Amino acid sequence: MHDTLTGSAPAKINLVLEVLGRRKDGYHEIRTVIQKVDLCDTVTLAWDRDPGITVVGPAARGTPATRDNLAWRAVETLRDLAGMRLPLPHIAIEKSIPAASGLGGGASDAATALRLVARAWDIDDESMLARAANAVGSDEAFFLGGATALVSGRGETVTPCSPLPHHGVVLFIPRETLPNKTATLFALLSQQPFDDGDRCRTFVEEHPAQISVRNTFNAFERVAFETFGGLGAVRDALADAIGDNVRLSGAGPALFWIGPRGEAAAVASRASDVSGIDVVVCQTLR
Repeated sequence: MHDTLTGSAPAKINLVLEVLGRRKDGYHEIRTVIQKVDLCDTVTLAWDRDPGITVVGPAARGTPATRDNLAWRAVETLRDLAGMRLPLPHIAIEKSIPAASGLGGGASDAATALRLVARAWDIDDESMLARAANAVGSDEAFFLGGATALVSGRGETVTPCSPLPHHGVVLFIPRETLPNKTATLFALLSQQPFDDGDRCRTFVEEHPAQISVRNTFNAFERVAFETFGGLGAVRDALADAIGDNVRLSGAGPALFWIGPRGEAAAVASRASDVSGIDVVVCQTLR
């Protein structure tokens, strides 16, 4: 058994996100094209320390260092599925991805922890890892796989897509989020017409080589800018500052710009005077 294993847990953006309807089990049926970017947390599992969890780093605020942490829950779930008394690690997470921002940090931490602990426990069963991921949340299954995927169901059905060429991405991350934001936005969307999935189908079929915000879509924008206090004003200020539109990622409140890598630094610089946000330059992964 390894004493220590470490892995990177990348953030994501939703290039296209459609909500198709409410399911009988209470979840919503979604269809989304998700893309990993190179803003990453670092997850370390150690067996030379007492089992537990530590969360540090510049974006640690809002991430629980308890058994409620998604990474801890994922590891415990995998051990239960394996049906063996396997030794639990100490999980240390260095956070660079803000919690509850729409960038998938917690889910990515959980998926990375699953990969690492499966290696340590000699578990070579992808279906078991997927079951553990889906038991914890909706984005975890995506993070077990490649950089670009079409995701459907409530998030449990992941179809890999051909890798995108590298793009520049600028993240605009408000410093405050909204409690129970995803459930709140889904409830508000349920009062409006749902999507038909055509935008995702078109995106995957056309597979554009060069993506801009004009190629992207997020159904949550129908309700998010009125629900997150001040987010609509931030969106408008960013559009004025950078001379281009921005898109919501997931259920927000993070916004992003995507385009040629060589333009990302200039876009970030033009946004530097917009208040109430952190600006992060990154790029898509392959």
